[in-house]
Formats: sequence, C-alpha cells, structure tokens
Amino acid sequence: MTKVTKVEEQQPESGIEYPVTSIRHPASSPAESGISASLQQVIPLKTEPATSKQVSRETPCLRVALSVPVKETFLYAVPEGLGPATQVGCRVLVPFNRRNVTGYVLETLPPSPDRELKEIIDIIDPEPVFLHKLVPFFEWIADYYVHPIGMVIRSALPETHFKAASLTGIGLAVLDRGLFPSEESELLSWIKGHPDTQLPWPLKKIYPLQEKGWIRIENRVRRGEITNPYALKFIRPKKDLDLQTILADRGKATAVNEEAFLTEVFDSGAVLQSELKHRFKNSSYLIDKWIKRNVIEAKSIPMHRNPGGTAVPPPPPPCELHAHQKQALDQIRNGLDKGAFSSVLLYGVTGSGKTEVYFRAAEHAIQLGRQALLMAPEISLAGYLEALFRSRLGDRVAVYHSGLTHRERHYQWMRMIRGEVDLVIGARSALFAPLPDLGLIIVDEEHDAAYVQEERRGGPHYQARDAAVVRAKMEKALVILGSGTPSVQSYQNSITGRYHLISMPDRVENRPLPDVEIVDMKEQTDGRGKQQMISPRLIAALGDHLTAGNQSILFLNRRGFHRLYLCRACGRSVSCPNCDVALTFHLHDDRLICHYCGFACGTEVRCAACGHNQFKAYGFGTEKLEQEVRTIFPTARVSRMDADATRRKGNASSILGQFGRRETDILVGTQMITKGHDFPHVTLVGVISADLSLSFPDFRAGERTFQLLSQVAGRAGRGRWKGKVIIQTFTPDHYVVSSAMAHDFQSFFEKEQGLRKALGYPPFCSLACLRLQGNNKKRTEAAVQRLSSNLQTILKRWPRRGKEIQVLGPVEAPIARIKGKVRWQFLVKSRSPALLRQFVVEIERSSKWLRSEGVYLVSDVDPYDML
Repeated sequence: MTKVTKVEEQQPESGIEYPVTSIRHPASSPAESGISASLQQVIPLKTEPATSKQVSRETPCLRVALSVPVKETFLYAVPEGLGPATQVGCRVLVPFNRRNVTGYVLETLPPSPDRELKEIIDIIDPEPVFLHKLVPFFEWIADYYVHPIGMVIRSALPETHFKAASLTGIGLAVLDRGLFPSEESELLSWIKGHPDTQLPWPLKKIYPLQEKGWIRIENRVRRGEITNPYALKFIRPKKDLDLQTILADRGKATAVNEEAFLTEVFDSGAVLQSELKHRFKNSSYLIDKWIKRNVIEAKSIPMHRNPGGTAVPPPPPPCELHAHQKQALDQIRNGLDKGAFSSVLLYGVTGSGKTEVYFRAAEHAIQLGRQALLMAPEISLAGYLEALFRSRLGDRVAVYHSGLTHRERHYQWMRMIRGEVDLVIGARSALFAPLPDLGLIIVDEEHDAAYVQEERRGGPHYQARDAAVVRAKMEKALVILGSGTPSVQSYQNSITGRYHLISMPDRVENRPLPDVEIVDMKEQTDGRGKQQMISPRLIAALGDHLTAGNQSILFLNRRGFHRLYLCRACGRSVSCPNCDVALTFHLHDDRLICHYCGFACGTEVRCAACGHNQFKAYGFGTEKLEQEVRTIFPTARVSRMDADATRRKGNASSILGQFGRRETDILVGTQMITKGHDFPHVTLVGVISADLSLSFPDFRAGERTFQLLSQVAGRAGRGRWKGKVIIQTFTPDHYVVSSAMAHDFQSFFEKEQGLRKALGYPPFCSLACLRLQGNNKKRTEAAVQRLSSNLQTILKRWPRRGKEIQVLGPVEAPIARIKGKVRWQFLVKSRSPALLRQFVVEIERSSKWLRSEGVYLVSDVDPYDML
C-alpha cells in the first residue's frame, strides 16, 4: 500500500483551501535508464459535512481518479453491501461538486473512521475494465506529462460515454409554466422523462437550452455486456421437431408469410438472421414469436473479421533467416528468457527483414507463457500486420486502434483483460492494452511522429514510443524499437548504453539498395520559363518502368490540388477565417479547404483585402499530381492515397490491396505510403518537392525530412529487380538530401548530433512548450505578458535551480491562430527532466487566474509539434 505523508502546498489564488497529502517523487524521463519506484500522487481530501458521513470501522475506502480536469485523486467511502463488489480497475459513480461523475478505482484502503468521506453512489462495472498493474503506468503518464490522471484513464479506455441531459431548477419552472414555443416544450418534456438516456438530437439543437440555463448536458456511461461484434447470428429449428406438425398446430391467428418463413428455416437447417430480415419484412416479429413457442432458436457463431480489411495477402514465411536476422533474434530471445526489463534498438535498413524478427520474437514470448504488443504508426499498416501474424499464430490475436467502432474496441479490450489474447497489434492507443502478463513490446518505425498523441478532447499529450519503454520497465518486459531510420534520440540512447543496439545492415537475400538520382529543380523549366511539377527525367523513368511492366510510387507530402489561391489584383492569398493559414483548393470537391480546422467554402469568393473576385491558383498537391500523371500516361492505372482519399473506413486497405494485386501501375500519395508496406514489383520511386519539410520552423525538420526520404526510397527494389529512386529538390547540396541519397544514416546523425548539442536541443536537454490560447487577441497578449513576469518571479525564487532552466519567449506561435484561437508560446529548456517538470507544475499552480481572462494554458512536455 502507498505510504502517504503530508506536505504544505501553495494555495490557489481563489482562496479555497485544499488539505493536500502527497508523495513527491519527480517523474523520470522515458529516456532515462531507471524509473522511480514510487510515483507522485496528489490526493486532496475534501471535508464536506453537509453531504459526507462518518466512516465506520468496517467500511473500506477507495482512492478514485475522476473523469474531470482535476489533477488530484480523492478518497470515497464504500456503502455497506457494495464492499465485495468494488475492485481496483472498476468504474464507479461518485458525487463531486454538486453533480455525479464517473470515477476510476485506483486503490482500496483500510477503513478510516476519523474522516468524514462521501460515499460512492454506484458501481458501473461488474468486472474491472483495467488491470491493477496499469495504475502505476497511468500515474506515471499523468505525472510526467502533467495531466489529470482521470482524463488519462478515460482516454485510454474504449469510449463508452454518451451525452444525456437533465432539467435544472429553472428548466423545471419554465416547463411547468409553459411560457415558451412548442418545440422547446417538446424537448424539455422529453429530457424530463429520459434523464439518463442518450440524446436523440444533434447537440447544436440542444446547446441553446443549456445556454438559457434550462438544462445541464452531462456525460453518461454505457453499462452492460458488449457482445462479439464479429459474430454471425443464425436462426435454426429445434431438434426433433416436424415442420408439418408445427404448421398443423399453429392455430388460426397467423401472418400471411408465416408458412414460407418456417419452411425456409426448416429446409435450410440454419439461416442467417440478416437474410431472413431481407426476405421477410416482419421477420423480427416471426422470430420472436417462434422462439417463445420453443420451435426455433437463435445461435451466434463467432467469426473473425479484419476490421480494416486485408490490403495485401501475407507472404509465406521464409525458409531460412539470413545471418543478421539470426543474430538479432538470438539476442532478443536471450533477453526474453531472462524475464527482466531490457530495451533494444533494432536498426535494420528498409527491406532487411525486421518484420520476420518481430514475428519470431513474439512467438518466443508466447511460448514462454507471456503476451506481446506490436505497435505500428498507421492503422493501414496495423491491418496488414494483423493479417500476417494471424495467418501464423491463429485467432488469439487482437487488433486495437481508433479505426474500430466503439463496440469493436470495447469487445477487443475485454478479450485482452480476460486473458483471451496472446498478441495485440495496433496504433499508439494500443499502448494501454490490458494484457495480464506482458513480456514483449515492439514499436515498429519507432521514429515516426504518428506515435505522438497531441492533447485534444481533454486527453493527454504523450509520446507512445517513450511511454512504451516505461511500461516495459514496469512490466519487466523487453521492448524493441525498430526502424530503418532511427530517431536521433533513440540512436543517442544506444550510444550512451541506455538501449542495446542491434544492427541489420543488409537487405534480405543481399538485395541491393536502390540507386538514387538527384534532379535539381532550379534548372527544370518549360519553354516559357515555368517551373515543372514532374521533371523530364522522372517522366522518362516512369515511362520505362511502365513499359517493363513494373510499378511506381510518387511521393508528395502535400494534399489537395492547388496550394494557394492568390488575388490577381493585390496578390493576397485566400485565408481561413479561423486560422492564419491559406486555404487549399480541392478539385474533387471544388472547394477551398483549411487543413487545420476543416473550414470549407466555394471558389466564388472575394479578396478580403481589396474586394477583387479574380484569383490565380498556385502550387500543387497530390490531387493535381494525380491528374498530371493521368494526362502524361493516359493508359496507366493511377490511384492516390492521402487523407482525403482514405477518409472512409476501408478505403486505405482497398487502395493498398489494388496496388498489391498489381491492379494499379502508379500510386501517388503522402507519407501514408512510406511506412512498412512491402510491394515486390515496385522498382521506381519518385520524390516530388523533397524540400517541403526542410523549411518548417522546427529543430526536427532535418530529421523528419531524412526519414521521409529514406523510408519512401526503401519502397523500391524489394523484389527480384533492383530499384531506382529519383529525388526532385531545389537544395541538392543540403546535408539531409545528400545523406539520404547515399543511404548514409551515420553521416546524417553525426551532423544532426553536432547541431543539437551546440544549440541545446534534445537529446541533450529536455523541452516543454507552454502554449497560451484565447479568443480575444488583446486579453490573450496581456495574459502572456503577465505570465512572462510570473515565470521570471518563479526563477528568482529558485536562485540555484533557476539557473538550470532557460525560458525562450514569449513569441507568437508559427501559426498564430488556429480554430479562432490566438496562440502564443514559451519554450522551456533544462538538462534535468525532473526539474523541468517541477517548473511546469509550479507554473500551472500559479496560473489559475488565466481562466478568468478567457485564456487556456497547454503544457506540452517533450513537444513534437512546434507549429
């Protein structure tokens, strides 16, 4: 049991006193080799005599995290009779601030007769929805990334909330008096009669009632068992029954099609319920009637279905591993056999066979009686990996990611927690998979920024790759970070000995890496001096590879048709009214769209600066590139894969499936096509505008560009034919481009390492980005200046430790406005992760006044998006 000691805390400016008990242990950095055994917990114990009661000596106490934005946990008493049913990992309904909220039981404590505590109202779950051993991990996430632990747990669990509403006192009075329009009367009457029911209308129709103070919209939690969403329900006759006897004894009150219905069921032996519903409009009535008469029965048969579809049939297992695969697997197996924590950086060039090493490592962990977790950066890649692993491991494999429905996610989650799964494959949300004896965690393409979860909908910001290392430490498991282009941070950790480096420098069957050719686009213009989208050299290469019957990939990390819509009169671009970014033209929708907030409008617009209505389109994206390729090669089969083309569920799998079956000759796409897929007939990769990401105001811009170029180049030449890569660039002499051209990660790393060490950026220091967002520009700027003064005051109070912290800013964010919010930011640096976090906590504690100014502070520890 956690020992709790009392310490003094600075009181918030509101004057409300919070008696606080806590343990102070600074959260360790994921990059550090050790992890604090005791994790910080803050447990305010509020005494509210009006609604609390003296706890009896036999009544246990619960430490509960609430699904509201408060960083503390709270103690509650358990009513008599509910004690045996309360377990760590269950959700409970508790009173908090004059309302009932969902809580998560973190710990059961002995009775505390000297305290007056509120009692829990109800237990939501008949069995735990997360494991006891996950509690320290949730606490570490909350502590390290400075986020309320209840919101961390809520974001980790499968979504089970829905919106309900209840009438306020004002609303009841208004309803009784009847002084309002009839539609509002109907809404209030329905809400009064259905206080805990999901609202059947869109929220935009209900919010006006809340703004008037008539109703209160709240989250509710769905209860009850979730059935297998993949099961097929059959209707079949009971044994030893005769159809003719049933028809003769059915009586006079029969439906018109009842005889045909029963004949269909008896003749078939078993019929899908969905087929009966299609054939008989009154099938629900007939099924219910004859089940009650004990003539037929419903039977559910579990069926496996890959929710994302199978893009490419999984290849057969190799007959023999090559030398580097064998060496890597031997080291990993030795680590698994020890049953202790270890971290491995598996650096294998693209096409070196890392996936086969992953499979055999997972197989070995399962043979040892433990479970494995495989994380992939893209949902489409997770679906491909599931098909591959399931074909060889069987049905004790689960897939888990945000692309599943709520019902599918909940079903897979409960399979894991009940021990029915040996391997979980998923995206970053699979990090929290509740596996009882996790022995192996694999993070494929560990360098990928998709592992970063940005704060949204109250959920935490976290780096899933770094957090996976921490979870492996807690589970005494082995973690493999695999990549053909390791992140600078992970490779530096291998140099310092925090990670064990395993190299696989050769491709399978000693296939050569593709030849890389650079095209300087400064010299590529047409007869009128206009810059070309596709160079003559790349066009010629595409034609050659098409003639040879091979496939090609064209990579452009910018979607849409035209990048800018410029006024012909004043040259100003058409910008989003909510964000400080230009709108992008999309030909398919014939709309101008903002890629940050989703705002869209038609092309019949007027310039906001001069009122002119004539515009010129500039720039290009994947949509225009696709059209250009179709124009140049009219007989080629061309498809496009980007966020627009894959918006609907299953589209990504369909596009990749067609390409894998060679039904597509040229695939145009964004970074979605650069990750992990193996297409043996791809012999040419063309990179359009390789410089796009180099100009980003981010210290990781060079690293991201090198990784993108190397990863997309690695898609070529993975079969029997040698590959060719053509990179179009305006900066052919840049060290990132030249290193990618030479497949030379070492030279890139040494250059990047020197720059970051000199400038004081990770992995040589820790960072936090403090972002302030507000609706009003003047009030936000005033709040920024006040906060800046507060930061300097805090540093002066820390005469020794303050010198170890560097604060840069405040400055406007590179994108100064997103979704109508004015944005400013500070960048905080320190060589001590624990000290940096303490500083951020102190800032948040002393900045509660921001809310009264309409300004919101976001503390981003280890930031990855600097825009």
